[in-house]
Amino acid sequence: MTTYTPILNAEVDAESPITDLLLTRLRDNPLAIGEAAAGVPLNALPTVLLGTLITTSGSTQTLSGLVLTPYKSIRAVWNGVSHSAGVSRNFVFAGLELFTGNGVIDIRGIVDIDLLNGVGYSIINAVNTNQAQDVVPKVIETAIVNATTSISVSLTGGVGSFNGGSIAIYGVK
Repeated sequence: MTTYTPILNAEVDAESPITDLLLTRLRDNPLAIGEAAAGVPLNALPTVLLGTLITTSGSTQTLSGLVLTPYKSIRAVWNGVSHSAGVSRNFVFAGLELFTGNGVIDIRGIVDIDLLNGVGYSIINAVNTNQAQDVVPKVIETAIVNATTSISVSLTGGVGSFNGGSIAIYGVK
């Protein structure tokens, strides 16, 4: 991985010489940004992990304090989200029911939302206790836009709570 090295203002003022060290940084820093190397300022990265919803307890998890104004869209990556009850439950993300499952033990997938207008899509794969798999693609419309400051996932329509997995929320520039 390429190393990111900040360029100081004193190195690029009108009186400063052009050095091989400066030229190396001018060459390497864009590569390091593309690789998301250690030391790259977060505001220079095209995609930033904003936070993770841990779905191991409770029936609602919320990521709050978000500042979405620098981003064009968000991506939510579902990894092993499950619930404890054997009854049918609705999985609601960003105010939308994305999936209804009975005995769901493993939900994986991606939800992308455009922050200009709240339109997006979801592709969710759910494995039930009987090992049946349901792939549920949806075009979605949400109230999630640049002014949004929190995103929640919840279980509705029954008893039980989350008992596994997580949802990573990324901001995409």
